[in-house]
Amino acid sequence: MEGQVFYHAPGARTGDVIPKYIDGTYQLFYLKNWKNPKDPDAVGGWHRMESRDLVSMGPETPIHVHGGTGDLIFWQGRWHLFACIFPEGKQFVTHYVSRDNSLDNWEYQKEDTFGPDGILYHPSDWRDPRVVYREELGEFWMFLAARAMDIHNQTGCVGLCVSKDLRHWEYRPPVYYPGRFSGACECPDVFRMGDWYYLIFSGYTNLFGNYYVKCRVGEENWQVPANHRLDGRAFYAAKSAGNERERYLFGWNPTKEEDTYGFWPSRLQAQDYRTWDWGGSMVIHRIWQQPDGDLGLAMPEGKRNMFDFPVENETCRLTRGWETGENRYTALRSAEQQMVLMQALPRQCYIRVEVEIRDAIQAGVILHADETFQEGYYLYVEPDRKRLVFRSWLRMSEEGGKTFPYDVELETPVRPAKNNRYCLEILLEGSVGVAYVNQEAALGFRMYDYTGRRLGLFSFGRAVFEGVTMKIRLSDII
Repeated sequence: MEGQVFYHAPGARTGDVIPKYIDGTYQLFYLKNWKNPKDPDAVGGWHRMESRDLVSMGPETPIHVHGGTGDLIFWQGRWHLFACIFPEGKQFVTHYVSRDNSLDNWEYQKEDTFGPDGILYHPSDWRDPRVVYREELGEFWMFLAARAMDIHNQTGCVGLCVSKDLRHWEYRPPVYYPGRFSGACECPDVFRMGDWYYLIFSGYTNLFGNYYVKCRVGEENWQVPANHRLDGRAFYAAKSAGNERERYLFGWNPTKEEDTYGFWPSRLQAQDYRTWDWGGSMVIHRIWQQPDGDLGLAMPEGKRNMFDFPVENETCRLTRGWETGENRYTALRSAEQQMVLMQALPRQCYIRVEVEIRDAIQAGVILHADETFQEGYYLYVEPDRKRLVFRSWLRMSEEGGKTFPYDVELETPVRPAKNNRYCLEILLEGSVGVAYVNQEAALGFRMYDYTGRRLGLFSFGRAVFEGVTMKIRLSDII
């Protein structure tokens, strides 16, 4: 579909993405969550679309594979697909073979269906297969979202089965079992980059989100990176794909449109206060490797290049404490918050600003700010706490202060910046937003209750803002 920054099909939410890079094209299979499954046009099961640039998507093709997340692998001239099903509260891995060597017509191999063994693995969780061929061993390794058999309940793990023929599988001990999660480690993904192996998985207990561990080639033990979480709460089920030059991480930013679990507050009507749905809009991060082997998340160049028409900066209102120059705003006061109100925010846009922190405790941007600076969405770096934070207008009211039993809404760790300079880049499309800091950390978020307002800058303490840039798509104004 042309023109979308964060893909979702009409009448549906984007669920788990199964990305594959095949012959120069990204084949994107995904679980499609129809908003109205009874709609006559709704087709269940996996859907496939392709993209060469990760900007233009589609068209979609339903492939009539029913079940949860899985994987594809090519072997002996045929495509094999693995998924998972959940009959009567049980969980099994399923196997399909392409009927015509295409990616759209699949034949279910019912006799190859298998579940956990009940010895190494608990019967409660067995899903999300990821298959890798270990050429040096002549074996296929299947990584699974599973739970180990143990005397305690923190048994979430990445399970392992091994096969020579993709049909008969031998159970092996978990490849990763941290004793930390009371639910399965979902959507496991394994890949090599340089001298490191990486294992990415999603956790929905302990702390909801995407995690990764790393292991040097030639070693056996996984290491937990300093920042072992990728993005934040509003990004899930991440899997990667790429080639020798590039690798991208595909996940979903959830909507807040259905009271699926009955958690919505009965009196407060604010949509920003509602609980997250399963599925939403596709978010793609570029993965790159830092010198110590940790992973960084950066904005894909194609997404940045979608926006080619600069919007002239306006300075509509200043609080005290500012010194202004040519696209330079200096907050001069320590221990005091200083704010700038700027031009209106369009529905789709790219924003970039460089912030030099002097003694500021917090510094960043305000999205959809009003003239009082109270209502809006604050996105800022806290250098002393080494994090990027998202805070909605709800936290700025007396009622919000009473109802939120925690400190922040969304956050992600950020490494200390060289010369205390932080480059903040933001992509916005409707209610969806993703922010990047120094092309190293990413944070997704949603904004429902306020739209069509203005961009703002703020600093609690002394800081310098330079190179404030907003761009839209030229096609949107022609």
